This record gives sequence, structure tokens and C-alpha cells, in this order.
Amino acid sequence: METADLTTKDVARLLHVSEATVKRWADDGVLRPEKTVGGHRRFSIQAIARLRRERGMEADRNAPASKTANEERGVQTVLSPSIFSESLLRGDESKVSAGLINAYLHNHTLASLFDTTITKAMHEIGEMWVKGKITIADEHLATRVLLSALQKLRAVVVPAEPTGLKAICCAIEGDLHELPVHLAEIIIEAAGWEAVNLGANTPLFALREMVAQKRPGLVCVSARTVADLDRAAIEYAQLRKVTQKMGAVIVLGGEGFRDTTLRARFPSDFYVENFAGLSKFIRLQMSKRV
Repeated sequence: METADLTTKDVARLLHVSEATVKRWADDGVLRPEKTVGGHRRFSIQAIARLRRERGMEADRNAPASKTANEERGVQTVLSPSIFSESLLRGDESKVSAGLINAYLHNHTLASLFDTTITKAMHEIGEMWVKGKITIADEHLATRVLLSALQKLRAVVVPAEPTGLKAICCAIEGDLHELPVHLAEIIIEAAGWEAVNLGANTPLFALREMVAQKRPGLVCVSARTVADLDRAAIEYAQLRKVTQKMGAVIVLGGEGFRDTTLRARFPSDFYVENFAGLSKFIRLQMSKRV
């Protein structure tokens, strides 16, 4: 269900056009509004996102975000982690999707959304489960709602010009957490790369075979924990030989690779601390390959 609560003035500011243009689009059926009881036009975030995508309207990511009427009334553009986690636990996919898309359309970077609202909200949910305040079913529901909302956000994101570069991302064998991989995939695609997502619980030997086949320039591996450490270290060394031979770089992220002892056994070109760091590293790689 789409919620229509943006005025003509809000839409004009979001799309950097005049209010007259928005009214003309509404009259022509290009942008379909809903009507309030008083007969005023109201537009949904999803409708704006579709129009932007269909017309290739890319936001100026360097420009400061324009304030909408909602912001001027004190309504936050980006949901706080606590409010966001409440929406996830209620299974309110409509509100979760609208919140993410609204923030993106207001020129918040994907990395900032992922590092603040999403990561912190999921950490809060994880802590609630540990303390017995919610069940594992609640946590699973929140994750599925978020993954569905991310697909809607992904459809809205206007990527950079295609670079011709390829990347493969996955979570290591034994790690069933697919969310970090999806977030990394969206960051990579937005930068103009072609991303292959192998998902969670991917054996390193299978990743090595895919790397040899696809020949990417970037390989991203996430791990919350590393099962069968000795075997994983051996398979990782074999993977690294393949990537070095073809000139690809490896990026490791997640709690499992924050331990310095573990890093010694899994040498990497870059260890990701957050999604802002991943985004910056990808841009650096692009500049080296120009």
C-alpha cells in the first residue's frame, strides 16, 4: 500500500522542477495524485520514485537536501533506528520502504542509510532477542521485511554510468546472515559495477570457482563468524592466489574479520568497517582503473 502525503510543493523540491510542472504532470496523468477531502493533491514517494526511474532523473548527490514541508514542520526525513526497528518488528513493510526511499530521494547516501538507520536498527533487534524481549520468529520477520523493502529501494536507485567492472559478493560458509551481502550489492551496483550476489553460506572453494569463471575486479566476503577455521584459511589462500593472478582485489567485512589474529590468517586488500568505507574503497578502485 502506498501512502500519499506529499504536496505539490514537496514534489517540486524533490524533483528540482517547478510546481507548475508537477501540476501539469498530474493533469496529464504522468504523475498520479490522490485527493484529500478538501480536494488538494497528495503524492506518494513510490510514485515519485517511479517517475524518476522512468525518466532517468538522477539526484544531485553533492547538493544539500532541499527541505520539504514535512521537514519544516519538524518531521525527520530519516527514521531513527528505534522507530525503524519498531516498524520492522510490526512487519510494516510499507512504512519501512517509504522511509528508505524518502531518505534516498532527499539525497541521503546509501552508505549513510545503511550505517545509521539499518545497521543500528538491526543491532537493536538482535539485542532485544538476546535479552528475550522478542522471539527468533520476530527477528526473522524483521529481516524479511527489510530485505523486501531493500528490493524496492534498489529499484529506485539511479546508478552511476556503467563502468564495465564486475564484483562478486557473498557471506562465508557457515554464516547464514544475508543482509550485509545485499547491502554491499546495492552499494556496488549504485557505483556502476555489475554485481553478482552468491548469498549466504558460500563455501570458499565454490567462490574461487566462480571468481575464475566471472573474472571480477572485486571480491567481497562477509563473515560474522568463521566455522572450521583451519579449512577456511586453506581455501581462502587458494582463492587469494586466483584473485592475485587476475589482478582482482579482495574486501573482507563483518564482525568475524575484526579480530587482528584472524586477519593475519586472512590477508585482504581492505577490511571493511562500515558501508561508508566500502563505498569510498570502490570509488578508489574505479579511479585506479580509469
